[in-house]
Amino acid sequence: MDELSLRIRARIDQSGGWIGFDEFMHLALYCPQLGYYCGGGRPFPSHPSVADGDFVTAPMLGPWLAETIWSWAQPLRHLLGEPSAHREPLRIREFGGGRGDLAAGLRAAANDGAIEIEMVEPSADLQQLQQQLMAKDDPIQWLKSPQAGFSGLVVANEVLDAMPVKCFEWTGEDQVLEWGISLDSRPAADSPQRSGFVWARRDAGPALRRAVMDRQAAANQRGLPWDRGHCGEWAPWVGPWLRSLFDSMDCGAVLLLDYGFSRAELDQPGRSAGTLCAHLHHRRIDHRDELLTRIGQQDLTAHVDFTQVAAEAREAGFQVSGFVTQGRFLLNSGILQRLEPTLQSLREPIEQARLMQQLQMLVSEAEMGEVFKVLLLIKGLEDKILSGLIEPSFVEGDRLAGLFSS
Repeated sequence: MDELSLRIRARIDQSGGWIGFDEFMHLALYCPQLGYYCGGGRPFPSHPSVADGDFVTAPMLGPWLAETIWSWAQPLRHLLGEPSAHREPLRIREFGGGRGDLAAGLRAAANDGAIEIEMVEPSADLQQLQQQLMAKDDPIQWLKSPQAGFSGLVVANEVLDAMPVKCFEWTGEDQVLEWGISLDSRPAADSPQRSGFVWARRDAGPALRRAVMDRQAAANQRGLPWDRGHCGEWAPWVGPWLRSLFDSMDCGAVLLLDYGFSRAELDQPGRSAGTLCAHLHHRRIDHRDELLTRIGQQDLTAHVDFTQVAAEAREAGFQVSGFVTQGRFLLNSGILQRLEPTLQSLREPIEQARLMQQLQMLVSEAEMGEVFKVLLLIKGLEDKILSGLIEPSFVEGDRLAGLFSS
């Protein structure tokens, strides 16, 4: 048995034979030197032309997302003084930068050098990967945790979906169970391919039970009651992360980009099995027992509950100011107007076709354009600056009201 599995077994023993799935997921993804994002896995393609890795993120699909964010964020530069011949650089703090594609794209978009980037990256392996992608003279600072006193733009692309989740089952009335992980007691001969871990359930704690009962009541009010046995996920780390994010900022904007749904979409009866899955070699794995195998070598993730995120953000102190699909954000922000000059800069038809295909993946409802959402949070901005951030990018296709009516 590998070292990471042995560590998880030891943690289960210390906890009386059971741990919540959120704790298992945290160890599987973030255990130093062993977890999926800390050296155990190979999540990202090693090169744009190579089809290895486990998944592709939006910043890997050409310059489109970086250029859009940079153009959209220009009103924030008014925070640093009136426009002048020498305007202060825009500070951007990125969480979960992956290979560093978005940061590199933002640097390229800001070709006048008017940008300062901080990468909040606790993983030494990912930090090294990001540094390899950056030019040696790029003024980028790496932080293991956010420092206080920040003013500017915070970006988190596919961060929320990688936060550990608790798994629940509603069994009727006011009964809620939490599914977690125990040790497999079956003889090896009975299950030669076993991982050493099995799913096991117990009564949910107060916080999880309260969150589930609130969601079940809201589903009833929508006229779409759950059947007994309805399962799903709840992310207990979202609230603390947003509170720490708010406390670290003096003023500015936060863009949260991720795949997920509002509560009304997420808790439909047709999603009664939840959204928890794994990704390995560009293949989605839904079978629950397989999620307990290949520990540290495959991604574990769940779709984001954006209603929870918005509510937790408000509670932390943020103003929740916009919510649209990724495709609508790009189109509203004028991505098509930038298409022609970008294509004309390329001489090879095959390169033009590749960029067109990448853009299609980002905006198409059948690809990433619909399931990926963009949530805008604000702290301490003047109305004029806020208006410039909302219009037009968060106007057409706005879904903000749907977050709080769920």
